[in-house]
Amino acid sequence: MKGFAIGVLGSLSLLTAMMPLLAQPSPAPNRGGPLTITSDTQEGNARSGIFIARGNVRMVYPSRQVDAVSEMAEYDTRRRIVTLRGNVFVQQENNTLRADVVVYTIDTGKIEALPVPQKQVQSVYMIKENPEKPAPQISPTPAPGATIP
Repeated sequence: MKGFAIGVLGSLSLLTAMMPLLAQPSPAPNRGGPLTITSDTQEGNARSGIFIARGNVRMVYPSRQVDAVSEMAEYDTRRRIVTLRGNVFVQQENNTLRADVVVYTIDTGKIEALPVPQKQVQSVYMIKENPEKPAPQISPTPAPGATIP
């Protein structure tokens, strides 16, 4: 049965033929490979192509250096979108994201984060200085001809 799997107290590895993820060409080099979702329970529907993981969810996608945890995950195999819900924490390299809902589009790498109502989303980006371009120097005095409001 293509696209159907039920896992209880286990993990759903999207490397197998049950997912069409790897059958399509990758949008860029160094993309593709296994996307693994581990959780307490999982269920899937072959007709809709929707897989749902609940409880202590962890998603790992090494080719994009994405590691995420949440309370629930939904993977839409046709649209190639993973939606993480509930106390979502995503780490990609040294960058982090905290939100209530995170929608991850596999083909583009786009991540959309939504907060709990009346709360905010938090992102922390580690910025590396470019050694070829020194940081601009801020002058304590205005340049000639500049006006100060």
